[in-house]
Amino acid sequence: MFMKATQHLPYNRQDIDKDDIAAVVQALEGEIITRGTHVEDFEKAFAEYCGAAYAVAFNSGTSALLAACFAAEVRAGDRVISTPNTFVSTVGSAVQFGATPVFVDIDLNTGNIDLEQVEFNANQSITRGRNIIMPVHFAGRAVDMERMEASISNFNTVVIEDAAHAIGSSYPDGKKVGCCEWSDMTIFSFHPVKNITTGEGGIVTTNHTSNFERLKLYRNNGIVRGFEDPWYYEAQLLSNNLNITDFQAALGHNQLKRLDTIAAKRRKLISAYRRVLKHPVIMLSDEADERTAFHLNVVLIDFEALGTTRTEVMNKLLERGIGTQLHYIPVYRHPVFVKMCGNISEYFPNMETYYRQALSLPLFPQMTEEDVERVASELNAVLGH
Repeated sequence: MFMKATQHLPYNRQDIDKDDIAAVVQALEGEIITRGTHVEDFEKAFAEYCGAAYAVAFNSGTSALLAACFAAEVRAGDRVISTPNTFVSTVGSAVQFGATPVFVDIDLNTGNIDLEQVEFNANQSITRGRNIIMPVHFAGRAVDMERMEASISNFNTVVIEDAAHAIGSSYPDGKKVGCCEWSDMTIFSFHPVKNITTGEGGIVTTNHTSNFERLKLYRNNGIVRGFEDPWYYEAQLLSNNLNITDFQAALGHNQLKRLDTIAAKRRKLISAYRRVLKHPVIMLSDEADERTAFHLNVVLIDFEALGTTRTEVMNKLLERGIGTQLHYIPVYRHPVFVKMCGNISEYFPNMETYYRQALSLPLFPQMTEEDVERVASELNAVLGH
C-alpha cells in the first residue's frame, strides 16, 4: 500500500534511530565533548572497516578534501584531473592550493569519469608540476581504481579518491572503497543525505604515515604540541580549526555499525526501481549493483524529446509529494570555473547529454518498495506514459 499521497518523499534524507540518539546523548554527558576519545574511536573503526591504516575525521567533506590536498602538497604548477560530474569542492579544493583544473568527460552509462580519457591526460608530457588525479565514485558506484592505477606511467602522480558518495561500496575485487590500495588518500562525507551521517563531517583514509601526520596538522590550526613544557605549543603553518566534535563522532561510529544494513536497503530499493521504471526513463548501468552502496538514484530522461523540461517535471512531481534533484551541474559551467577555463562545454559531449537529461529520484533507507512504485507511477503520469 502506498504512503499517503500528501506525505512528501524527499530525494534523500538522514536515517537516525534510537541507538544513534542514545550514543549522542552519552557523548554529550561526558566530560569532554570535542577532541576526545569518541573521535579517535570513530577514526579507528572507520579505518578498520575500509581496510586502511589510518583515518582522520574533519568537520565536513570539503574540509577533508582541502586537508588531503594539503597532505599531498598540492601547489601551483600541478594539474588536477577530475570529472565535471561532481560537487564543486572536489576540483575546487585543489584549485585553492594553486592547481590548474583539467576536466575529463564521463561514461554516460555510469556517470563516472571516463578511464580511457584519464589515461590519455595523465600520461601527457608536462614540463612542471605533477598530475593530481581525483576520481569521484559517483552515486556510490566505485571507479575501477586498480585499472586506473595500472594505466598511469608517471610515478610522481598523486591520486586522491573522492568517495563522498561511496561509503560502504566495494571495488571489483571486493576490497572496500577507502582501503587506498590504489591511491594516496580517499575522502568521505558524512552530510545528512550520505549513507551514514555525523550531521556535517568528513574523513580521510590513507596508508601513509606522512599523510596521516599532515592531515592532523592541517586539522588543528597547524599547531604542534608534545614539548617538554606541557603548556607550550607551536603553530608551524596557518590552517584552520577543522575538528569534528565528540558527539558527532559518536553518531558516526554508531551509524557505522549498521552501514552494511543501510547499504543493503538501498540496493533493494534500486532493484525495485529497476523492476518498475520503464522507457522513456533510463537508469544507469546495473553492472556493479551487488557491490554498490547507492547514495543516489539518477535516471536519464530525454525531456526535450518528450516536449517538456526538467523544471516542469520536477515541479509537477513536487506537487504530487515527490522530491527530486539534479546531480550535477557540470563544474566547468560554474562562473568561477568559466573565468579560469572559458566556455569549454563543447569538449564534453557525454557530460552535456547527461546534464540535459539527469534527474535524481528519491532514495533513502526508510523508503519501501511501495514508495518506489508510487514514485514510478507519478513520474509516468507526469511524463504522459
